[in-house]
Amino acid sequence: MMSKVDKEFVKNSFIEAISNYSNATIKIGLWESEKFAFNKYLRKDSLILDIGCGTGRTTFGLYGEGFTNITGLDLSPYMITEANRLNDKLGFNIGFVEGDATDLPFKDNSFDNAIFSFNGIMQIPMIENRILALKEVKRILRPGGIFIFTTHDRDADKEFEEFWIHEKELWENENQDFRLYEYGDRLTTSRNESRDIFIHIPDRGEVLNSIEKAGLKYIDDFYRSELFQESEEVKEFSGECRFWIVESS
Repeated sequence: MMSKVDKEFVKNSFIEAISNYSNATIKIGLWESEKFAFNKYLRKDSLILDIGCGTGRTTFGLYGEGFTNITGLDLSPYMITEANRLNDKLGFNIGFVEGDATDLPFKDNSFDNAIFSFNGIMQIPMIENRILALKEVKRILRPGGIFIFTTHDRDADKEFEEFWIHEKELWENENQDFRLYEYGDRLTTSRNESRDIFIHIPDRGEVLNSIEKAGLKYIDDFYRSELFQESEEVKEFSGECRFWIVESS
Protein backbone atom coordinates (compact mmCIF):
# COMPACT_ATOMS: atom_id res chain seq x y z
CA MET A 1 0.00 0.00 0.00
CA MET A 2 1.27 3.48 -0.89
CA SER A 3 2.22 5.68 2.06
CA LYS A 4 0.83 9.14 2.61
CA VAL A 5 3.07 12.06 1.81
CA ASP A 6 4.67 13.19 5.07
CA LYS A 7 7.42 15.46 6.39
CA GLU A 8 10.15 12.93 5.62
CA PHE A 9 8.97 12.65 2.02
CA VAL A 10 9.14 16.42 1.65
CA LYS A 11 12.56 16.59 3.29
CA ASN A 12 14.02 13.83 1.13
CA SER A 13 12.52 15.24 -2.06
CA PHE A 14 15.04 18.08 -1.89
CA ILE A 15 18.18 15.93 -1.93
CA GLU A 16 18.35 15.93 -5.74
CA ALA A 17 17.50 19.64 -5.91
CA ILE A 18 20.60 21.00 -4.19
CA SER A 19 22.59 21.66 -7.36
CA ASN A 20 19.68 23.42 -9.08
CA TYR A 21 18.93 25.56 -6.03
CA SER A 22 22.60 26.38 -5.54
CA ASN A 23 22.95 27.50 -9.16
CA ALA A 24 19.85 29.68 -8.80
CA THR A 25 21.30 31.19 -5.63
CA ILE A 26 24.43 32.31 -7.48
CA LYS A 27 23.07 33.02 -10.97
CA ILE A 28 19.50 34.22 -10.42
CA GLY A 29 19.21 35.73 -6.96
CA LEU A 30 16.11 37.74 -6.13
CA TRP A 31 13.29 38.07 -8.64
CA GLU A 32 12.21 41.63 -9.54
CA SER A 33 8.87 40.93 -7.81
CA GLU A 34 10.69 39.85 -4.64
CA LYS A 35 12.88 42.97 -4.67
CA PHE A 36 9.74 45.09 -4.96
CA ALA A 37 7.90 43.36 -2.11
CA PHE A 38 10.87 43.18 0.25
CA ASN A 39 11.94 46.79 -0.27
CA LYS A 40 8.36 48.07 0.04
CA TYR A 41 7.36 46.23 3.21
CA LEU A 42 10.54 45.38 5.14
CA ARG A 43 12.87 47.74 6.99
CA LYS A 44 16.57 47.44 6.23
CA ASP A 45 17.48 47.29 9.92
CA SER A 46 14.82 44.74 10.89
CA LEU A 47 15.48 41.22 12.18
CA ILE A 48 14.28 38.91 9.41
CA LEU A 49 13.61 35.17 9.40
CA ASP A 50 13.87 33.57 5.96
CA ILE A 51 11.78 30.39 6.30
CA GLY A 52 12.35 27.67 3.71
CA CYS A 53 15.55 29.43 2.69
CA GLY A 54 16.91 26.48 0.68
CA THR A 55 20.51 27.19 -0.29
CA GLY A 56 20.08 30.88 0.50
CA ARG A 57 18.80 32.43 -2.74
CA THR A 58 16.53 34.90 -0.96
CA THR A 59 18.75 35.12 2.13
CA PHE A 60 21.83 36.22 0.21
CA GLY A 61 19.63 38.32 -2.06
CA LEU A 62 18.21 40.22 0.90
CA TYR A 63 21.73 40.71 2.24
CA GLY A 64 22.72 42.20 -1.09
CA GLU A 65 19.80 44.63 -0.88
CA GLY A 66 21.03 45.90 2.49
CA PHE A 67 19.03 43.68 4.85
CA THR A 68 21.86 42.38 7.00
CA ASN A 69 20.08 41.04 10.12
CA ILE A 70 18.85 37.78 8.60
CA THR A 71 18.52 34.18 9.76
CA GLY A 72 17.86 31.43 7.22
CA LEU A 73 15.89 28.32 8.19
CA ASP A 74 15.09 25.19 6.20
CA LEU A 75 13.64 21.74 6.87
CA SER A 76 16.33 20.09 4.74
CA PRO A 77 19.75 19.56 6.37
CA TYR A 78 21.20 19.15 2.87
CA MET A 79 20.04 22.63 1.89
CA ILE A 80 21.43 24.13 5.09
CA THR A 81 24.81 22.46 4.49
CA GLU A 82 24.98 24.00 1.02
CA ALA A 83 23.82 27.40 2.28
CA ASN A 84 26.62 27.38 4.85
CA ARG A 85 29.14 26.40 2.16
CA LEU A 86 28.04 29.34 0.01
CA ASN A 87 28.03 31.57 3.09
CA ASP A 88 31.72 30.81 3.62
CA LYS A 89 32.52 31.13 -0.07
CA LEU A 90 30.86 34.55 -0.31
CA GLY A 91 32.44 35.75 2.91
CA PHE A 92 29.12 36.50 4.61
CA ASN A 93 28.23 35.88 8.22
CA ILE A 94 24.58 34.83 7.97
CA GLY A 95 23.14 32.32 10.40
CA PHE A 96 21.53 29.24 8.83
CA VAL A 97 19.67 26.70 10.95
CA GLU A 98 17.74 23.51 10.32
CA GLY A 99 14.15 23.72 11.48
CA ASP A 100 10.48 22.96 10.91
CA ALA A 101 8.09 25.78 9.92
CA THR A 102 5.33 24.18 12.01
CA ASP A 103 7.52 24.23 15.14
CA LEU A 104 9.94 27.13 14.80
CA PRO A 105 12.96 26.90 17.16
CA PHE A 106 12.71 30.52 18.32
CA LYS A 107 11.18 32.35 21.28
CA ASP A 108 8.06 34.47 21.00
CA ASN A 109 8.54 37.91 19.44
CA SER A 110 12.05 37.09 18.17
CA PHE A 111 11.81 38.75 14.74
CA ASP A 112 10.53 41.96 13.18
CA ASN A 113 9.69 40.36 9.84
CA ALA A 114 9.64 37.00 8.08
CA ILE A 115 9.44 35.63 4.55
CA PHE A 116 8.59 32.20 3.10
CA SER A 117 9.46 32.35 -0.59
CA PHE A 118 9.09 30.09 -3.64
CA ASN A 119 5.68 28.70 -2.52
CA GLY A 120 7.44 26.81 0.27
CA ILE A 121 4.53 27.00 2.68
CA MET A 122 2.46 25.01 0.20
CA GLN A 123 4.91 22.11 0.41
CA ILE A 124 3.64 21.44 3.93
CA PRO A 125 1.13 18.56 3.73
CA MET A 126 -2.37 19.11 5.21
CA ILE A 127 -4.12 22.46 5.62
CA GLU A 128 -4.08 22.27 9.42
CA ASN A 129 -0.28 22.08 9.29
CA ARG A 130 -0.06 25.06 6.95
CA ILE A 131 -2.27 27.04 9.33
CA LEU A 132 -0.02 25.89 12.18
CA ALA A 133 2.98 27.28 10.27
CA LEU A 134 1.18 30.61 9.92
CA LYS A 135 0.44 30.59 13.66
CA GLU A 136 4.12 29.89 14.35
CA VAL A 137 5.08 32.88 12.22
CA LYS A 138 2.65 35.03 14.20
CA ARG A 139 4.17 33.73 17.44
CA ILE A 140 7.77 34.57 16.59
CA LEU A 141 6.95 37.98 15.08
CA ARG A 142 6.76 41.13 17.13
CA PRO A 143 3.47 43.08 17.01
CA GLY A 144 3.21 44.84 13.66
CA GLY A 145 5.69 42.46 12.05
CA ILE A 146 5.27 41.80 8.34
CA PHE A 147 5.23 38.33 6.82
CA ILE A 148 5.62 37.91 3.04
CA PHE A 149 5.00 34.55 1.38
CA THR A 150 4.01 33.17 -2.00
CA THR A 151 1.65 30.50 -3.27
CA HIS A 152 0.43 29.23 -6.58
CA ASP A 153 -3.15 30.20 -7.46
CA ARG A 154 -5.47 27.47 -8.74
CA ASP A 155 -7.86 29.92 -10.40
CA ALA A 156 -5.38 32.38 -11.90
CA ASP A 157 -3.70 30.07 -14.42
CA LYS A 158 -6.33 29.27 -17.06
CA GLU A 159 -3.94 26.81 -18.72
CA PHE A 160 -4.77 24.29 -15.99
CA GLU A 161 -8.52 24.91 -15.80
CA GLU A 162 -9.45 21.56 -17.38
CA PHE A 163 -6.92 19.75 -15.21
CA TRP A 164 -8.54 21.02 -12.02
CA ILE A 165 -12.04 20.17 -13.23
CA HIS A 166 -10.82 16.60 -13.76
CA GLU A 167 -9.07 16.58 -10.37
CA LYS A 168 -12.25 17.70 -8.61
CA GLU A 169 -14.16 14.81 -10.19
CA LEU A 170 -11.49 12.37 -8.98
CA TRP A 171 -11.76 13.64 -5.40
CA GLU A 172 -15.57 13.65 -5.44
CA ASN A 173 -15.55 10.04 -6.63
CA GLU A 174 -12.70 9.03 -4.27
CA ASN A 175 -10.44 8.07 -7.18
CA GLN A 176 -7.65 10.47 -6.28
CA ASP A 177 -4.07 9.55 -5.48
CA PHE A 178 -4.45 8.20 -1.93
CA ARG A 179 -1.01 9.46 -0.95
CA LEU A 180 -2.56 12.94 -0.91
CA TYR A 181 -4.86 14.62 1.61
CA GLU A 182 -7.10 17.19 -0.05
CA TYR A 183 -8.24 18.70 -3.33
CA GLY A 184 -5.43 20.91 -4.59
CA ASP A 185 -2.65 18.50 -3.56
CA ARG A 186 -0.28 17.40 -6.30
CA LEU A 187 2.63 15.05 -6.69
CA THR A 188 4.54 16.19 -9.71
CA THR A 189 7.97 15.96 -11.28
CA SER A 190 10.10 19.06 -11.01
CA ARG A 191 10.66 20.84 -14.30
CA ASN A 192 14.43 20.87 -13.73
CA GLU A 193 15.00 17.52 -12.02
CA SER A 194 13.62 13.99 -12.06
CA ARG A 195 12.48 14.16 -8.43
CA ASP A 196 8.85 13.94 -7.33
CA ILE A 197 7.71 16.90 -5.27
CA PHE A 198 4.63 17.58 -3.19
CA ILE A 199 2.85 20.89 -3.63
CA HIS A 200 -0.58 22.12 -2.64
CA ILE A 201 -2.20 24.50 -5.13
CA PRO A 202 -4.76 26.68 -3.31
CA ASP A 203 -7.25 29.20 -4.56
CA ARG A 204 -7.20 32.75 -3.22
CA GLY A 205 -10.11 32.15 -0.85
CA GLU A 206 -8.35 29.24 0.86
CA VAL A 207 -5.27 31.34 1.59
CA LEU A 208 -7.36 34.25 2.91
CA ASN A 209 -9.24 31.84 5.18
CA SER A 210 -5.97 30.34 6.48
CA ILE A 211 -4.58 33.81 7.20
CA GLU A 212 -7.69 34.63 9.21
CA LYS A 213 -7.60 31.34 11.15
CA ALA A 214 -3.97 31.97 12.08
CA GLY A 215 -4.86 35.36 13.55
CA LEU A 216 -2.82 37.33 11.03
CA LYS A 217 -4.01 40.54 9.37
CA TYR A 218 -4.25 40.62 5.57
CA ILE A 219 -2.47 43.63 4.05
CA ASP A 220 -2.14 42.99 0.30
CA ASP A 221 -1.61 40.41 -2.44
CA PHE A 222 -0.65 40.45 -6.10
CA TYR A 223 -0.15 37.93 -8.90
CA ARG A 224 3.42 38.11 -10.13
CA SER A 225 2.79 38.21 -13.88
CA GLU A 226 0.20 40.98 -13.54
CA LEU A 227 2.82 43.41 -12.25
CA PHE A 228 6.21 42.09 -13.36
CA GLN A 229 7.90 40.70 -16.44
CA GLU A 230 10.54 38.47 -14.94
CA SER A 231 13.61 37.29 -16.86
CA GLU A 232 13.53 34.05 -18.81
CA GLU A 233 15.90 32.54 -16.22
CA VAL A 234 13.43 33.31 -13.43
CA LYS A 235 10.48 31.95 -15.40
CA GLU A 236 12.42 28.79 -16.20
CA PHE A 237 13.28 28.33 -12.53
CA SER A 238 9.83 29.10 -11.14
CA GLY A 239 6.18 29.09 -12.17
CA GLU A 240 3.78 31.96 -11.62
CA CYS A 241 2.76 32.76 -8.08
CA ARG A 242 0.77 35.08 -5.87
CA PHE A 243 2.53 37.25 -3.30
CA TRP A 244 0.88 37.66 0.09
CA ILE A 245 1.65 40.39 2.63
CA VAL A 246 0.21 39.94 6.13
CA GLU A 247 0.80 41.51 9.53
CA SER A 248 1.13 40.16 13.04
CA SER A 249 -1.09 41.93 15.57
